[in-house]
This record gives sequence, structure tokens and C-alpha cells, in this order.
Amino acid sequence: MKAIIGAAGLAALCLSQTAAAQSLEDERSAFKDLTSKKAWHATVEETERGHLIGNPEAEARLVMFVSYACKGCYEFAFRGDPELDLALLAPGILNLEIRPRFNHPADLPLSLLASCGEPAKFKVNHAIFMREQKRWMDAWNGASAFNRVNWSHGTIPSRRSLVNALDFDDLLARRRGYSQMDIGRCLSDRGEAARLLANSRADTEEFGLPIDADGFEKPHFLFNGKLMEGIHSWDDLYPILAERFKPEPVEE
Repeated sequence: MKAIIGAAGLAALCLSQTAAAQSLEDERSAFKDLTSKKAWHATVEETERGHLIGNPEAEARLVMFVSYACKGCYEFAFRGDPELDLALLAPGILNLEIRPRFNHPADLPLSLLASCGEPAKFKVNHAIFMREQKRWMDAWNGASAFNRVNWSHGTIPSRRSLVNALDFDDLLARRRGYSQMDIGRCLSDRGEAARLLANSRADTEEFGLPIDADGFEKPHFLFNGKLMEGIHSWDDLYPILAERFKPEPVEE
């Protein structure tokens, strides 16, 4: 697929490094200062291949493909997610669809748990799992080879064992109010697991997403249906969004 360049992209590339590093919480943000009666960033609905956060009728859509073991996705969760929430999702001018990718043995169990229950639960579940990456990856790397192999079989017992060993069940119980019955039911949903895997394969084929080790280490984005080639971080994405949603010139 061709990258989004065009006039907007070329203009965005000319922005200074200062602008690229700018926090959207700054009153001098390059984004439109719009107000809305509805806090759209709290709206979540399930889509055919993921979960949509924000105004379904927004003028623009950003799709983000993520793996819970993806280092670049972990970094984006701390830098990009809060900025998108405040500046573009809340006022309803952009929506964000999150679609899972599967590479690490933890990806499928965590995707099943992220979407466990009502769609409204997804956003916070997803954020918790992504921000907990360093903790659970340390636990994974510190486990015995025998346990890692056992957790990688892709069966319901292996999913439940992985979730228990890495304390995800305790995390969901303490912070999200899930019962062990809720967790077990979602991890045991063969139909949902098959659907998630099939959707990820479809996205990979349709958009040519890379499946090598490097390709799984960073997020990938679609903007209004087109793959953003070479855009894999908040520093990459910010200038393009800043140009696309910059305030209108003030007429004198």
C-alpha cells in the first residue's frame, strides 16, 4: 500500500522537532481547539475486527494494529494514547480503532481478556495490559523453559495457566472487578479465539502487515483506510495529525 504523503504529509514533514515533541496538553497545541457536549473518548464499540474508541461519525479514523508483547506499542501507550485521548478523541473529530496482532503466546489470552464482557470495558482493560508489559515480560523471561513451552501450546489449559502464572487474573479481579468465573469463561471461548486469529490474518493479508520479528515490535497504522508506511511511533504520527487537524486561520 502507498503511504499517506500528499500535501498534508509533506507539510507535516517540515514541522520542527520541537513541534513533533509537543505535548497536546499544552495550551499552544497545534490541534484544533474544539469543544463537545459529549466526552467521546469514553465511547467504545466492538467492530468487525477490533474495538472503536470515540465518535463513530468522526471526520477521520485511525486504526492501530498492536500486539501486547510489542515494545513499540508499549511505548506508544505512554506517549500517544493520552495525547490522542485529550486532543482528538474527546472532542469527537477522530476515532481510534484498535485491532490485535498475534505473535507472542500471551497475545491471544490478553486479547480475549481485554474484550471480556461489555465493549465499554475494553479501553481500560487494553490500557492496563499494555502498560503492564514490562512487568509480565520480566516474569515470562524469568520463567523456566518448561513453563514457557507449556504456556505456548495455544490450548485453553495453557491460556489459563499463563494468565494465572503472570497474575493477570489477580490484576483483573483487583482492578476491574472480574470474577474467576468471568475470566475462565472468556479464556475458554473457542469461537472468539478463532475469530480474533482469523481477523488478524485477514488484516495482515489485506494491508500487507509485516510478520517478521521487527514488524511485530512496533505498531502499524491506517489513516482513513490507507496504510501509513514508515509511521510506527508517536514522534512519527504527531506531525501528520498536527497538520491534518491544525486550527483554521483566523480571518482578520
